[in-house]
Amino acid sequence: MNLKNNKKVVIALGGNALMQKYDSGSAEEQFKQTRKSLDPLFHFIQKDYNICITHGNGPQVGLELLKNEAKADEIPALPLGVLIAHTQGGIGYIIQQSLQNLLSKKGWKKEVVTFISQVRVDPNDPKLKNPTKFIGKHYDKEIASKMIEKFNWKMKEQDKESWRRVVSSPTPQFLFNGNSIKHMMEFGTIVIAAGGGGIPAYIKQDKGLRLVDGVIDKDMTSALLARIVKSEEFFIITDVAHVCLNYGTDDIKKIHKSSLQEMKKWLSEGHFQEGTMKPKIEAAIYFLEHHGEKVIITSIDNIEKAIKGKSGTIIEKV
Repeated sequence: MNLKNNKKVVIALGGNALMQKYDSGSAEEQFKQTRKSLDPLFHFIQKDYNICITHGNGPQVGLELLKNEAKADEIPALPLGVLIAHTQGGIGYIIQQSLQNLLSKKGWKKEVVTFISQVRVDPNDPKLKNPTKFIGKHYDKEIASKMIEKFNWKMKEQDKESWRRVVSSPTPQFLFNGNSIKHMMEFGTIVIAAGGGGIPAYIKQDKGLRLVDGVIDKDMTSALLARIVKSEEFFIITDVAHVCLNYGTDDIKKIHKSSLQEMKKWLSEGHFQEGTMKPKIEAAIYFLEHHGEKVIITSIDNIEKAIKGKSGTIIEKV
């Protein structure tokens, strides 16, 4: 059935919606947390949205890195891009099965598919030469030095006496298979794509795609995907119900509704923290400047109210 005229939505789930910070990472825990997070998404299905779900993978790729490290003397370590692909497949499978079971339970006949998503970046992106994204576990200085020697990692001190691996976080330019995702959405299939921000790659003249040892911001890739599929709405699901001004002060103010111009002004004034809310606001601005109509930033528990305009931070073009 062609549902081309239905409203499209891209829903960006944070990695913690699928695995909590202190979980062991067992399959049982991940399935349990995923089922809990997916229940509120059924409101989009009931309202006949054409849906694409993206997701973070921070906790999961951290586990993959630990496995890499633990078995490095027995099995060749896998590059980061392959580990991201592993998490896309694993998390996609957990979401896909959980959502398919939910649909069956509710009496809905819809298919759910998962894409392994590669994202093109610019090989001359200056961010590739300045790695700033912390990944993996914490080490003291002595162990960090050994890791640098053994794996040729770049490492930086994140907190006092706490060192972590750093990788580049280039800007996404193009999402491969975007048109296929768009067509599947328009036929009513629920698509899971761009997991963990996608697998960064660049095109090397006649030699095709080449992996980049880095990670891409999940929300920015989701905004790019939302542009490609011509989504009207973009939901960013995070740990808080609202975006706030003056966060961490006595003068904290929740933002219930704002315009694109207001958000750009507040961003320029430095209201949003680097690495937490700032990249979400940047992704929202990108989406609204390139086709989108509305962005809603909220928590998983507030989705139903947010769809009705009664919760979350709603950002519109005007």
